[in-house]
Amino acid sequence: MKAIKIFTLAALVVLAIAGCKKDLNPTTIRTSKNVTSELISKWELRIQRGGMVPDVNFAPGNGNIKQFNADGTYKFYENGAVTAQGTFEIKMSSNSDNESLKYIYYDHATTGEIFDIRDNTLTLGTSAADGPSYVYAKE
Repeated sequence: MKAIKIFTLAALVVLAIAGCKKDLNPTTIRTSKNVTSELISKWELRIQRGGMVPDVNFAPGNGNIKQFNADGTYKFYENGAVTAQGTFEIKMSSNSDNESLKYIYYDHATTGEIFDIRDNTLTLGTSAADGPSYVYAKE
């Protein structure tokens, strides 16, 4: 019986640790015009990654495009057809390790999508904890 209690306690501790994630500090969220100007363009999907599946690569000209406009509007295309459109807002935040994070909020949503721009590539989402991420090339 004592062994079952110890096992149960150990399992709960492992689950509690696995469920922890870095909390954002909401007092540091702010909009940044500089980040927005980096994002303004058309971006075509090149790589989908995440989970325990290998990366899926997409050839140039595949028609899966995210378009962000200077007036704060966006259009998303799949195979060349518009699948979504609306407004977006950029916010920055820092986590408990004081890392700077950038988020896109679509259509006044209360949760945003993390993004990063480097070397003319846009990464949306994060593959941390097996979440999906998508890498786009600037057109």
